[in-house]
Amino acid sequence: MAAPAAVEVRCSPNQHAVERFYRPELDCLRFFAFFGVFICHTLPGDPAYYVARHVPFPALVASLAFAGRYGVDLFFLLSAYLITELLLREQEQFGKLNLRSFYARRILRIWPLYFLGILVGVLLPLVDPTERFPLQYALAFAFMFGNWMISLRGAVPSAVFALWSVSFEEQFYLLWPAFISKARGKALLWASGILLVIATVSRFILLGYARSMHSEMTIFANTLTRLDPLALGIATAVLLRGKRLSFHWGARLAALAAGYALWVAAAHYYSLNLGYVFIGYPAVALWAWLIFIAALGSSVAPRWLRYFGKISYGLYVFHGIALYLAVYLMGGYVHTLKAFVVYWWLSLILTVTMAALSYKYFESPFLRLKERFARVKSRPV
Repeated sequence: MAAPAAVEVRCSPNQHAVERFYRPELDCLRFFAFFGVFICHTLPGDPAYYVARHVPFPALVASLAFAGRYGVDLFFLLSAYLITELLLREQEQFGKLNLRSFYARRILRIWPLYFLGILVGVLLPLVDPTERFPLQYALAFAFMFGNWMISLRGAVPSAVFALWSVSFEEQFYLLWPAFISKARGKALLWASGILLVIATVSRFILLGYARSMHSEMTIFANTLTRLDPLALGIATAVLLRGKRLSFHWGARLAALAAGYALWVAAAHYYSLNLGYVFIGYPAVALWAWLIFIAALGSSVAPRWLRYFGKISYGLYVFHGIALYLAVYLMGGYVHTLKAFVVYWWLSLILTVTMAALSYKYFESPFLRLKERFARVKSRPV
């Protein structure tokens, strides 16, 4: 999950130590990133499902459902942008980075809920044999290599399967600050360009393996193949350096429309082929960037959306568990459209309830402790 959304406050350099910066519109984006993933995990991506139930425009609805999986790309881009921006500000203000403080903040923000999710994944198979989270997977996730295990060995039917993306981001958090501490200016832009090259070459190399495994997750969950949104987030932070973008609403709408057109097209034409390796994945990263740019600096940030963005990490971690509970409470998987609507709303309500309770009673104490290590203040708890 992405780091807390941040915004520049208008202040002189010597004021940065005492003033917070916070971009509420990016919290709203965080919620939409989660909601896309939730849609993907609840709505079938097969047009035949909608044809059989007489749903209008079945191919479009199926593409929209499948496109939700790319919400993780928006999470990745937000993480790269915000972490880079925060680290550059700290470097500018203090002359160097305090890596210990950075890692302490990341541990206090990510690990408590992450390891709680892993614990649930380990315990569920003990009471339900349809759930699988083998020891080798649990250990890989615990050591932040869960995405590599899924990429190379395949996915498992677990309510905490989505935690693979947290493993991916933790690897970024581990390596990128150390690089920034040694690099400056153009070197960071060169690094973002190199990440794009690595991602493309890695997808090309792994394409044959993915086909032999009959698993799209071979590419989708691999660290080296998913660097595009990180590269765009890094480059944007370096180029903007905290500047507020001022767009006419028409330009924002145009960016939004172009982003969502790419989003749906990337889902509709998805395939394990050479064309998608070179075009599809970069297009997905570009959609995330266009949505990000359309929102950046916008004054449209309703309070309820900001709240959902604030608890989005919990929403993401708990949504798989909520889906599992909803199926259990309804006595099994649903087949009629009416029962499905009930299942969908029940899953969403359970997800929001668990995330809200987690944030208030479980995460907040760690977040308050995290504040002690913050050198550049961001969103308050």
